[in-house]
Order: sequence, then structure tokens, then C-alpha cells
Amino acid sequence: MGERAKLIKPTMRVLYLSRSKMNHSVNAVYIKGLRLNGADVKEVFVRHDEFFELIKYLINNRKLFDSIFVGYDSPQLVILSKIFSRKKVIYNALCSVYERLIISRALARPFFPRAVYYWLADFLAVHLATLVMVETDSQIEYFRKLFWSKQKKLFRAWTGADEDIFYYVQDIERPPVFTVMFRGQFLPESGVEYVVQAAKILENEDINFIIHGGGFNVDKVKKLAEDLKPKNLKMITDFLPAEELRTFMQRCHLSLGQLSNHPRLERTVPHKCYESLAMRLPYLTAANRGILELLKDGETCITCEPENAESLAEKILWAKDHPRELERIAEKGHVLYKDKFSSHILAKKLLARINSK
Repeated sequence: MGERAKLIKPTMRVLYLSRSKMNHSVNAVYIKGLRLNGADVKEVFVRHDEFFELIKYLINNRKLFDSIFVGYDSPQLVILSKIFSRKKVIYNALCSVYERLIISRALARPFFPRAVYYWLADFLAVHLATLVMVETDSQIEYFRKLFWSKQKKLFRAWTGADEDIFYYVQDIERPPVFTVMFRGQFLPESGVEYVVQAAKILENEDINFIIHGGGFNVDKVKKLAEDLKPKNLKMITDFLPAEELRTFMQRCHLSLGQLSNHPRLERTVPHKCYESLAMRLPYLTAANRGILELLKDGETCITCEPENAESLAEKILWAKDHPRELERIAEKGHVLYKDKFSSHILAKKLLARINSK
């Protein structure tokens, strides 16, 4: 039996290249999923000063791989892979670098040299790749308009969660006081300031708030918390190891999503959404187009009005006062994750699309 198993060939020999970390959930989910579907995956992390070494590697090892996958935030690797390998190149883009750095973080104004560079790198990657994986149908529309891409080049690939880190642990006890957690980077689209304001509104309602994150707008958020002084808010900006974060989140009663009305939320689904579903946490988010491709209000999530602390506070209070409904939403979200968003299922759908081309 063992000897026979050795003779079975993998369904696909894959070279997975990325400039972002391989354990980043966008990469980790599909690397694991490809392996679960029988693919032989070789991971190669490429630093910014190793492009010449990559070119040599691609030229000398063409016969070792059937296709090349390029990970998140790596349009330059798509360009090099297509030119020097002559293989199918599948780009796990999630979103465009231009959108993430120019639209979201405003690191440069449109049409300035830095912005033009990011747009051009994305443009070339989209047109050279065999298939481009993006996070929502709205993102597909955005890519078509921004980069003049053909529909057949684009594939909606739900992101999923790294199931080795984020999974449901049944026996974790929650505190007696209803606890709400916002976790993530303090980017403009996060709407974390509305969490601080909602905490102030609800500070006499026996509800505790935890904000865990940092980066970008951290000083503004800290200043707001210092000004309002909500007595029921705890802010954590220190890094938490994965195991500690998983336990910390599952001790909360409610997980908060992105809460602003930022244009990027028309197209994106945050990682913490999938992670919350995987851990069977009820999820409360602003009702933006991107997230509503994935979830349904009152069934697999709770929604509030974007950029509205009063609406957020009202829905949090509803969640506290309706534990049975909250439990039902948590369970339906968890079942949805297992049925639609596990790494094995996501990669299986992707391979079916690749093999159909």
C-alpha cells in the first residue's frame, strides 16, 4: 500500500511565489487548500533584492512546475514569472496594490509618480496573469474599470481564514459582563472611532468594549479615547501571539467588523470576518456592499448604519438583550464558513476554474 501511494502523482506541481509572508492568511489558506486537493506546492518567499535570482531560478527550473501561483501584494512577481517561465500564472491578488496604498492609505495622490507606479504594476500583472483572484464580485467590477481587464481573467476567490490559527474551541468561557471586541488595523475604512463613541454611549449599560490593533490612525484613536474617557473601554495596542489572540477573541460575545462608509468597503471583506465565522463568533458590521455579498443581515451577521455610532450602539444593545437570536446568528455563520469557506473547498473551486481554461 505504501509503495503504491508513492507512485501516485500530484494533481498539479505548483510553485508559489510571494513578496508577502507565506503565513499571511491570503496566502496560507490557498497553499493549504491546494495541498489538501493533492497539489505538490513549493513555497518561495522573494525579497525585494532577489529579483535577479528569481529570474535565474525560473529559467532553470521550468520543467519542475506545471503552474505558478503568485501571492498577495506581489504584482512584480507576476510580471517576471510570466516573462521568464512561460507557464500559467495565477495571481492571488485579493485587491490591487493601488487601491490598498493610494485609495485606502493615501500614500500618494492619484497621477503622482508613486501612484502611477503602483497602478502600472497592477495593470501589467492583471494583463499578464492567466487568472487573477480577487475578493468580491464588486472587486471584479473595479478591476475591469480600473485596469481594463477582461471578465474571464478575473475570479472571485473568497479569502477564508487560516484554520490552523482560527478555529472554534467550545469550552472557552465568556465573562459575565457582555463583551464586544474590535480587532484590526486602524485604517480609514475601519471606523474604529465609532467603536470608541459607541462605548461612551453604552458606558452605563453593563457592556465592556475591547479594541485591539494599531498602526496608521492609532494616535487619533488614542486621542479620541482620552477625550471621551469611556469607562467601559480597554485598548490594547501590543502584539498578541496567535494562540492568545484566538482565546482572547472567543472570550468575547460579539465581534465588530469595519464600520465606516469608505469606498473600499464597497469591494472588500476583512480577514476578521472569516476568522469570526470560523470561531463561531457573531459578527456585527456596517452594511456595506462588499460584506453583504458574503453575509445576510439577521441570518449570518448583524448590520448597523455606516459611520453611525448611535446605530452601532443600538445594535450592540440589541445583541446583549437577545442572546438566543445572537446564538442562532453565530451558529448559522459558523455553518456557512464550514460549507463555503474552508481552505479545501476554496482551493477545489479555484482548481476547477483553472482546469477549465
